[in-house]
Amino acid sequence: MAFNLENLQSIVRSCRFERYNFRVSEGHGGIHLQATYVDADIVTGKPTLQHTRKWLLTPPMTRSEVVQTCFKLVMTSMEHRAREGFTYRGKRVFGPHFDVEALWQICEDKRFDVRPSPEVAP
Repeated sequence: MAFNLENLQSIVRSCRFERYNFRVSEGHGGIHLQATYVDADIVTGKPTLQHTRKWLLTPPMTRSEVVQTCFKLVMTSMEHRAREGFTYRGKRVFGPHFDVEALWQICEDKRFDVRPSPEVAP
């Protein structure tokens, strides 16, 4: 069965996680799943409406795939929040908002922290 917007909304309404509000909407060439929740802003600390990334839902998806996509949304959001909340020496070193070109430059500069190869005994 191919799901339409109303079918997908009905399935998603059955999904729950903490203070997350799941929403299915149509636009930008497809049907998308997104959630919102109120949490402290990472900079100001004030409670602010937060938005997850959008997840594409396709008509041939099964009911299980739709529900699993809701779960994946939550898992990805929790990882995002962990990356924002974890600090090393006061900085969010694993933050999710770094510019990909800046990360690429770190790789290009070979700024790696690796163990030296163990010496091979003769």
